Amino acid sequence: MTSIRTYGHNGKFARELTPQDVTGLPVRDAEALIAEIKPRLREIHQDPNGQLRDKSAAERIEFDQLIPLLDAAELHLKVTDTVRHRPRAVERAGSETRGGEPSRRAAAYEVPPGVAEDRDRALRMLDEYRADDVLSAAAADRADEVLRHRDPQGLTARYLTAVGDQCYGSAFGKMLADPQMAHLRFSAAEVDAVREATYAKAAAEARAALTTGATGFPLPLTVDPSIIRTGAGALNPVRDLASVAVIGTHDWVGVSSDGVTAGYVQEGVEATDASPTVAGPKISTQQGRAFCQFTIEAGQDWPTLQTELEGLVADARDVLDATMFLTGNGTNQPYGIFGGSATYSLTTTQRVQTNTVATYAAGDPWLLKAALPARFIPSATFAAAPATWDTTWQFVAAGSTTQARQFDDGRGGPFLGRPKVEWSTMGTGATTGTKLIVAGDFRTGYKIVDRLGMTAEIIPHMLGANRLPLGTRGLYVYWRTGAAVVAQNAFRYLEVK
Repeated sequence: MTSIRTYGHNGKFARELTPQDVTGLPVRDAEALIAEIKPRLREIHQDPNGQLRDKSAAERIEFDQLIPLLDAAELHLKVTDTVRHRPRAVERAGSETRGGEPSRRAAAYEVPPGVAEDRDRALRMLDEYRADDVLSAAAADRADEVLRHRDPQGLTARYLTAVGDQCYGSAFGKMLADPQMAHLRFSAAEVDAVREATYAKAAAEARAALTTGATGFPLPLTVDPSIIRTGAGALNPVRDLASVAVIGTHDWVGVSSDGVTAGYVQEGVEATDASPTVAGPKISTQQGRAFCQFTIEAGQDWPTLQTELEGLVADARDVLDATMFLTGNGTNQPYGIFGGSATYSLTTTQRVQTNTVATYAAGDPWLLKAALPARFIPSATFAAAPATWDTTWQFVAAGSTTQARQFDDGRGGPFLGRPKVEWSTMGTGATTGTKLIVAGDFRTGYKIVDRLGMTAEIIPHMLGANRLPLGTRGLYVYWRTGAAVVAQNAFRYLEVK
């Protein structure tokens, strides 16, 4: 494997490539890769006069690594060439009409015919579930975004179509009711649906380098919180505030910057370098898991259990994420806003301390707002525990003529002219070191990455203290989520001195 800097249409990313990776590149990136490899091969092989030159040991290794990449890229372009020269309506599945209406967005890349068909089936399925109110508009749009812009090989499209098949949903219900013998009662359509869902899951995990030998089944689309969820509850508001990406692979790699500095100059004066400090954050998804028991009788009533299961799993995940997005340390868990990482969490550089030691007083929140960079004030949100907001509300008595009240429209209204939310796992009180309020542009500064899909394994019989069956079954579900602060300067936080 060799390190090749590929530029693509946006000129922004670099990655380690193998010949297998090349087959999944968008066409423009494959062309850019070829344009980059060929000059390097000539540079290694010839001197400036075009004469053969002796290669060093390192150059011979690089030459041998570049040739397979070049061959793979050229073959990839030949395979997709017929697609590139088709009429527009056939060439881009994202430009076709579905349900008599044009698609909402064109595709972000050109796709081979087989991938286009998989994606079109997945998009039609999303539209059907949206029309039946199974998926909210927000949930369908998240999945749509993945299919159109982050699924060049169609693996996510195949997965969504498989877990969204109604026959897979009914087969999953039979497995809950009778984990050991359910397959004997599958219809032919259910057998095919389970097989396709299993294959789709394995293909997606292999591409993401997540193959672990697990034998679990993916959750049906109608139960999977990673697909259907529309946001966390009021006491875990982070998903509603932050930028949330749904991916079909293991890692999210992005580009972030605090911005570019502009200025006016005299005519004819040489420009100064206003290049921003660009970071390339990489967020790896970590495994989360939950376990719930249900009676054998409940398992036999799949429609009722389906609704309960959706709520239980989503609630368990919300409770966990409310803590992880605050204090997760990045070791087998997401990075929290106060996770302790110098790179992916807030540091003392973003800290604002109260005026008085071990005291939280009326003037302290104003210090926090004043410390926010000007560019982030219009999009800032304040977050604190409910008890902290209660304390803050009582700082200034109603009708006071000595100091303006900090809440704009009662206890439940905005705070200091900006929206506020309640985050139940944040600190309270006035002990030195307590982080009371965090303020800033969450959408710019904090990124949550969910890997599409959750997996379930069914335990046929739960045993009691005497190792005898309890008449209940167990459902063990696991998912992958990552998170990190990607722009520290977008935040400031108030800490008790």
